[in-house]
Amino acid sequence: MSKPLKRCKIIIVFSGLIMLFSCASAPKSGGKKVSTVYSDSSDTETQTAIPSGKRRKMKQYFSNIDENIIAEVENGSPSSLRRAASSFRKSELEYTESEKILLAIASGIMQIVWSTERIDWEIPKLEVATSYTGAINSAQEGIYDTSTGNFDFLSIVLPSLAVITCSDVSGFFLQSQEALKNALSMRQDSVLAAYLLGMLYKKNKMYEEALPYLKSAYSNAPDCFQTGFESADCMRLAGHIKESNAAAAALLEKYPSNLSLLKLCAETAFTLKNLSAAEDYIARLLQQDPSDLDSVLFRARILIGRQDYIHAMPLLDVYSRQDNSSKDYLLLRAQIQYDWSKNTGAAIATIENALKNYPGDKDIMLFAAKLSGESGFSVAGKYSDEYADEVLKSDPNNESALQFALNGFIRKQVWEKAYALSSAMLKNQTLSNTALFSHIRVCLALKKYDEAWNLISPLYRTQSSDEEVVQCYITVMSETGRETQALNLINQLLPSASTRMKSFLYYRKSLLQNTESAALADLRSSLISNPRNSDALFRLYEIYYKKSDLRKAQYYLKQVIALNPNDAKMRTLNEQLEAQIK
Repeated sequence: MSKPLKRCKIIIVFSGLIMLFSCASAPKSGGKKVSTVYSDSSDTETQTAIPSGKRRKMKQYFSNIDENIIAEVENGSPSSLRRAASSFRKSELEYTESEKILLAIASGIMQIVWSTERIDWEIPKLEVATSYTGAINSAQEGIYDTSTGNFDFLSIVLPSLAVITCSDVSGFFLQSQEALKNALSMRQDSVLAAYLLGMLYKKNKMYEEALPYLKSAYSNAPDCFQTGFESADCMRLAGHIKESNAAAAALLEKYPSNLSLLKLCAETAFTLKNLSAAEDYIARLLQQDPSDLDSVLFRARILIGRQDYIHAMPLLDVYSRQDNSSKDYLLLRAQIQYDWSKNTGAAIATIENALKNYPGDKDIMLFAAKLSGESGFSVAGKYSDEYADEVLKSDPNNESALQFALNGFIRKQVWEKAYALSSAMLKNQTLSNTALFSHIRVCLALKKYDEAWNLISPLYRTQSSDEEVVQCYITVMSETGRETQALNLINQLLPSASTRMKSFLYYRKSLLQNTESAALADLRSSLISNPRNSDALFRLYEIYYKKSDLRKAQYYLKQVIALNPNDAKMRTLNEQLEAQIK
């Protein structure tokens, strides 16, 4: 990015060229640069600012213009700029020099800041160079122009138009911040100054600092799409997902076809795990723009989240024809290969390719840890705990990495180390239920029954509608001497339970039965509800193995392996069983 310039130069062009900020030359979306037109036919370069010996005081520059019109331009919202422009409505010859400049300023603000808005007024040709128009031209080039001085509100604010055109604002952040805060002390109701300061913070990734200014801009200009959108988007970036989703949905009622807004609604709904709503938003977007590859990939992600792999696969295929090496594509492809196709080898190959293309990427290393941890195989020569350790070096509180490290201890049944790690994880107040369930499992393994009970009981009281919480609650009751309570709750829940929940309940009930026949009946009921319940299948293997019915035992064990082909422990049991049968 160009460094901020003390003095900016512009090229003088002939009067026959396109007029500065004219309705015909102003791009509707800010795509083209514009140049100030002067009547002087000289082809030499001149300083943007008026030479110091001839410069009139800028605070007096607009003294012949109604203060209310100036105030509208200083407010800077699209509607205020239109009101200012409509207050003139003169012929070319009737405009004073300062009126021409003020109209050029209004046009420059509209074109740069409010790029979605239309300029619906004619702009007369400019014959005099000023620091005002120079700052606008500099901003078009992505330059923060310091040559304007601090003569009045507009000379303070206009250099910060560069906030909109620059992707990196760090080079002039402090200057712009000071100038805009100064401007807001002069005009607290300025939509322009509040919006620019909010965008300055947002582009510098200071989202919490940005929010009050963007909200203020939207509050004072509720008819402006950009203030509303940027405010809602900043809420998302600041982690206020529910607030962002609500704001975006409300804005969508006013702008039902806006693609950026549909994408924001989809992203926030997805984060809130409202996958149906997310899919609806992204489908509406793709109806308007089916060639949007990012949205094609995002829809695939939503469908994978819903485990609708059949419809996700064709979308990945469509995306891969244009790009088969993007990070997100590779992650989603590996997820389908692993979760749906059960092709661990293909998933590992895909992730190894991703690791090669994106070395050190946290998301890819975490997926590699997942693959290695669940399959027992190495990925690019490393195992789950090694990838978890790598992530934790740069992000020591990363919950996923901590969970993978914990899973490694649990898988190896290194219970004391697992307990130390999961106990440390519990200190995080925002810890997910998944991590809590893992700690409870460790407590049960170490016979720390009181601790397990004291953790799950309050959670059940507040989240009794969550099936995973209920399952953990019943498991803890069953294993801490509360079998009667567990059985009563199971019987209470069974009639209205979902299919998957019913399968779990019958499985847990089988463990509480006093007779083998009753246990077998419950296990069969469990599999009727969910034939893929590997716990029920393995329990049947155990019962028949104990009865020395080895072939029937192997029948159920092979079904377990089919569901979990990478489980080394199950494969070993099957090999031992094969040897016994022979």
